[in-house]
Amino acid sequence: MEIKIGLIGAGFIGRSHALAINAVNRVFGDEHFVATPHMLVEADEKTATTMAQRFGFRIATTDWQRAVVECDAVVIAVPSYLHKDIAIAAAKHGTHVLCEKPVGLSSDEAAEIANAARAGNVSHLVGFTYLRSPLIRYALQVLETGELGKPLHFKGWHCEDYGADATQPFTWRHDASLAGKCGALGDMGWHVFAIARALCGPVTDLRGEVATFHQSRCLASDPTTNRAVENEDWSNSTLKFESGAVGSVEVSRVAHGHKMDIGFELICEQGTIVFRGEQSNQIEIYRAGEDNAGAGFRTVHINAEHPDYGAFIPAPGHGLGFNDLKTIEIRDFLMSISKQEQHGADLDDAVCISRICKGILRSSQKGGGWIVAPETT
Repeated sequence: MEIKIGLIGAGFIGRSHALAINAVNRVFGDEHFVATPHMLVEADEKTATTMAQRFGFRIATTDWQRAVVECDAVVIAVPSYLHKDIAIAAAKHGTHVLCEKPVGLSSDEAAEIANAARAGNVSHLVGFTYLRSPLIRYALQVLETGELGKPLHFKGWHCEDYGADATQPFTWRHDASLAGKCGALGDMGWHVFAIARALCGPVTDLRGEVATFHQSRCLASDPTTNRAVENEDWSNSTLKFESGAVGSVEVSRVAHGHKMDIGFELICEQGTIVFRGEQSNQIEIYRAGEDNAGAGFRTVHINAEHPDYGAFIPAPGHGLGFNDLKTIEIRDFLMSISKQEQHGADLDDAVCISRICKGILRSSQKGGGWIVAPETT
């Protein structure tokens, strides 16, 4: 089955998708689909043409509506304020959708997009890149065996320092009309909440606190003029999960020295799993009940027994990177289309996570009070 793909946006994340679209046939060689890089959309003709030639797309255009009509599937890799119109138009036309996170500017927009995808009966996935990690999937497999028992408590985090410099100019990420009211939560929190929900189930209750440490930033066009930052730099939340587990999640874009520090520690009845994104090709597992003389965490290095790794390389410990995870993500998307079944976290999950983030903001405004059933309101 040939699937003609339109890539809308060729910035940082769009380029990763472009590489993945070109790699997916060669890496996975799946008989169910053949991905074709068909159309690349960018804001100006020069960029569109340059990027289309670089990444082997047949057609370059500035018209995303053309991509929606002429492609079988679109990857939406533009800022959140552009998601709604593109995704809904695609769904109405019967074009399958992979949308980057955070989906839309709000949970209401995310719900509108998800409802349109459901009404259009199209396949849909969301760019929860780290959830596709072979070792995250391995952790899920370990939990499913029951050998560690039920999850008890979860500690998750996603911290980076791209906003730590107070002299950094104001960007679109600080503008609620372009990035949404969730700053660090929208940019990074979505990833760790996707992992938390996969491991522990839906969030039933939460309370949270947010802070904006750099409340204004200078304009890039005029360093003498400042503009107020319209979303948060940091958040911390306490969570209760449907599985009975409890936990916490911290998110920061001002954490000096943290480059791509996403991770978690999951304590279960009979053991613990620890994952750190900056060491993403290994995972630590502690199994209770071992002889005290040799008990301790065991470091497991990525190898071909873990989901999807062997498609890239058979040798253990050589490791995968971000672009490889995007290739797995594109494979999941194309499998969803070709087999007409969902393969991974989708727009419905996006709605739940968007509502979780909204709940954290609401709780912080209420002085840290509990929000009940945040995923449904």
